[in-house]
Amino acid sequence: MMEDMDLLEDLLQIERRLATGRGAEYREVLTDDALVIVPGAVLDKNACVAAMDSSPGWDEIAFESPRLVRSDGVAVVVYRFIGKRGDSGYAATLASSYRLPERRLFLHQQTPEV
Repeated sequence: MMEDMDLLEDLLQIERRLATGRGAEYREVLTDDALVIVPGAVLDKNACVAAMDSSPGWDEIAFESPRLVRSDGVAVVVYRFIGKRGDSGYAATLASSYRLPERRLFLHQQTPEV
């Protein structure tokens, strides 16, 4: 369905902006009650913004096999994330849940590859 493909592309564009951004991007996109689940931590909006402001960021990123799940007022984008920073890399399955139609992120979870 074309509408779902357009929505998926819009959400992936937001995900790329977040992956390459700093705290300001997260402050704009996250809902006030958002939770961000990363290995070893569950962050609220303020903690996530602070963490992103102190992060060195990625040198390279890639998204693989994106999928969209949609229900009443919610869209979830799931994909494999690959990031490189210097000589180290990170690969995980990411799931980001957005409220529609605003496209505001309220739940994000990372499941690292082992």
